[in-house]
Amino acid sequence: MLQAMSKKSVYRLAQALSVSVFLAFLVAFGPARADQSSGREAVGEVLFAVGGAYRHTAQRQAPPETLKRGERLRVGDAIQTQEGAHVHIRFVDGAFLSVRPNSRLKIEQYQFDASKPQQSQVKFMLEDGTARSITGRAGEAAKERFRLNTPVAAVGVRGTDFVVLTDPKQSSVLVNSGAVVVAPLGQQCTAEGLGPCTGGLSQLLSAEMAGVYARIESGGVRMLPINEVKPKSPHAEEPPSLASRSNRFRQVDAAQAAQIATPGVLIAGDVSFHVNNPATNADLGSGASQASSELFGDQRSKQVTEAIVKVVNPGAHLPPSSLAWGRWALDPIPGETNPAPIITKPEYSRMLVSDGVNAIFGPADARSIVPRMGQFDFVLRDARASLMGPEGPTAGRVHSGQLSIDFSEGSFSTFLRASHDAVDGMILVQGSGPLRGDGLFQTLNPSTQDANIVGVVANAGKEAVYVFSKPVTTRSGSSGSFFGLSRWGR
Repeated sequence: MLQAMSKKSVYRLAQALSVSVFLAFLVAFGPARADQSSGREAVGEVLFAVGGAYRHTAQRQAPPETLKRGERLRVGDAIQTQEGAHVHIRFVDGAFLSVRPNSRLKIEQYQFDASKPQQSQVKFMLEDGTARSITGRAGEAAKERFRLNTPVAAVGVRGTDFVVLTDPKQSSVLVNSGAVVVAPLGQQCTAEGLGPCTGGLSQLLSAEMAGVYARIESGGVRMLPINEVKPKSPHAEEPPSLASRSNRFRQVDAAQAAQIATPGVLIAGDVSFHVNNPATNADLGSGASQASSELFGDQRSKQVTEAIVKVVNPGAHLPPSSLAWGRWALDPIPGETNPAPIITKPEYSRMLVSDGVNAIFGPADARSIVPRMGQFDFVLRDARASLMGPEGPTAGRVHSGQLSIDFSEGSFSTFLRASHDAVDGMILVQGSGPLRGDGLFQTLNPSTQDANIVGVVANAGKEAVYVFSKPVTTRSGSSGSFFGLSRWGR
């Protein structure tokens, strides 16, 4: 039955099946930022762009702009890719989208409020080409308000990871995980609608229906075998941390997970940023607890410095933790003596923090209660750290540390003593900043040479986790980032 599908279409679909190269983190529920020049809010960020990739803005008279990593996308923007071009986008609710070569996709709607995710509205229009979509909080909480349209088809989700290939006459859909509802556009299913269509021509396609894909044409939907479609290699210019199945920092097979390990991206709750690009760092926004600026000035720095002399006994007398380690990498980081278990079936809604290589997961209700009173010192249970250099990450060591959180004041301070074979002396990671009402905390950094720290309070204030990154200079004189994550209890 695949004979009816052109060789070119099969090849394009095969390209889409082979890779989904996205950041780890998946639940990086970052708040949208306002675009001061246009008054529109950013709804997504370009994580990776290679080849001829362009943005056409909602202002029709504006010329197309070349897309680059870190650029913000807004409702009304259309992404256009030429031959060999790839674009990967993370949205404000943690969703991911990959636009493959020779494609055009428009962001028609993207409304997401972290406090009311069930009221979200998401709509894409894939005018031509291939795209892969992995739904985030909006798609999970408001399945009846998520839609990807093509010129001939409507695709609604059940919380999923799926690939769509289209031209003006037919569309093909493959599901890697979860399920979708597909239907031809027409009287029973209009392009103006949201969510899955429910007419008599609609059909369910799920990952459990192994070996088939859906082909949608104006007359209906057909389920066809896909055993003749062979995977192709990813783009040659994709970064090593985002690349092929054989890459050591690839998380798991694409059929099992959506994320690809990307060292150097810190994720905690709804805060996510590239540690080497301070201009794109998310901040805590208006949700942060109010505190005087003096608290985070010389006074707090002095308290952190004085705390360094204290002796820390990691994990002493602590009850068992409900927060579990995992790693995206298929192989341990070079020099790592006690690697975390490989994440094979990640539940992104339970991921508390990730540094792009390792992650910490907790119970679904881990962040449901945040104390409003009390000041506590937390004990370091354990930590993992690495140095990102020109050849990739290599393992470092965390020797001791301290974390103090003042819930009544809404603030925190912390330090870690660490080391790496390539760096002379001790590496001191320290910082302080506000604690948000929902348990998120992040450093306020006066310069790019200080440590970035972002974390989450868990289990009614009994535990905490955070990720960190600090610029360092190796003994050979090269620059690197010392990054990792830590787990704390009291």
